[in-house]
Formats: sequence, structure tokens, C-alpha cells
Amino acid sequence: MREQRLVFGEDAGLYDEARPSYPSDVVDDVVGLVGAAARGLDVGCGTGKATVLLASRGLTGVGVEADPSMAAVARRHLATTPGWRVDVADFEAWVPSADSTPFDLVCSAQAWHWLDPQVRLDKAHRLLRTGGWLTLWWNRPDGIGSPIRRDIDEVYHALAPGLTTRGLTSSGPPVVDDVPADLSFADPVQRSYAWSASYTAERWTALLRTQSDHRMLPPDRRELLLRAVGEVIVAHGGVYHHPYVCWLWAAQKH
Repeated sequence: MREQRLVFGEDAGLYDEARPSYPSDVVDDVVGLVGAAARGLDVGCGTGKATVLLASRGLTGVGVEADPSMAAVARRHLATTPGWRVDVADFEAWVPSADSTPFDLVCSAQAWHWLDPQVRLDKAHRLLRTGGWLTLWWNRPDGIGSPIRRDIDEVYHALAPGLTTRGLTSSGPPVVDDVPADLSFADPVQRSYAWSASYTAERWTALLRTQSDHRMLPPDRRELLLRAVGEVIVAHGGVYHHPYVCWLWAAQKH
């Protein structure tokens, strides 16, 4: 049986090409918290979109990715970057090497919600040094009420009413676990970063093909949906100017 959290790796190349990166401001702020000489752990690193940005600012560390195909793309991106490796493992079962811990930074971009909520916070806490930071960030859609978005939503209402993401993830700030009292994290810092990207019909439907819930649809139903969404974009002039908000949640270990 296909696991929804692992279907991204069915076409890792498409995922890497179609998925957006992250605003430089969010990465700069994360590096500002830990310092450019920090050693980091990127949890659910995927094809390395966030990992590469951290590496470009001087950080070293380890990426952990459950899907071998996704990890292979990340390794290619990091091949010329010293000080990084990518391990194929579920974070919940991953065992760090003796020389890896503790980390200055544990981060997760667009992946924290796929991890076991009974494990993720406690394990991140154990892997961090005192004074280290857990940072989580997500791109989320904005501008839900625009005319083109309303027309796209009408397509979903008609052809796939059970799908709620319709582009990347749900809108609005992500819900992050309450930190248990026995974990010594300071009150979290929360910030948002507005940005936008422009998509042709082809690029937008390619992005939709990387969505786990879209990939779980029967192929004929998925193709009907994507064709109809593409037709909406063409009818609106051929370009979808899509606003995003990148949400950052960060907490320091006491």
C-alpha cells in the first residue's frame, strides 16, 4: 500500500523542479539565530531545497530523508558542498553518529507535519545542544479570494471536493505542537514572510502533480482535474500570479 507521506519520491525530479524554494529572509533569520558556523540537522530534507540554502550560508550538517529517490537528488545538489551528508531514514528511527551530536540547529522545512507527533519534539530536543534552536518553516498560499483562485476552487468543488490543499498546503499559519512543560524550550519566535511566484498553466499543474493528495487520486481523475485547472489559468491570461506566506516557528533550548 502506498504511504501518502512517501509518494513525493515517485517522481523526485519533478518535485525538485516544480516545488518552490524559500525566501532568503527566512533563511537569513534562521542563520542569524544559530550563526554561520553552526552544525545543523535538516529533518525531512527532501531534495535539499532548504539544506542547500543553509549550506550556501556556511552551515554544515546532516540531512535526514525517508525516501531514497528524494535523498539521491539532495546528495547531487550537495555534492560540491563540503560538510554535509544525507542519510536515508525515518527521523523517528534515525540514529546519529557519535560525532554528529549535539546540533546547534534542528530544522524542518515543509515536512514537520509528516513526523510522528509522539516523537518529533522530544527527539529534536535531545539532539540539540543547550542554546540550540529548533526551527520549522512552511510555504503556505495567500490571496485565497482572488478571482483566479475562486475559479480554480470551483473546479475542485466540481471534480475533487475532498482535496483541500489545491496548490501547496492549507492557507494560514501552521499549527505547531504545544511544547510540553518537561522540555526546556523558551517561548517560540513566530514570523511570516510574504512573497510571490508566477506560474504558467503548465508550471502550476506540474506543482499540483507533486502534492501528495493529488498523487493519491486515480490517474484518470487527476488528469481531468489538472486539465480543468490549466484551462482556468489560460482563461485568466495564461499566468497565475500566486502569493505565498512563509511561516517560521523557532524555539531555543534552555
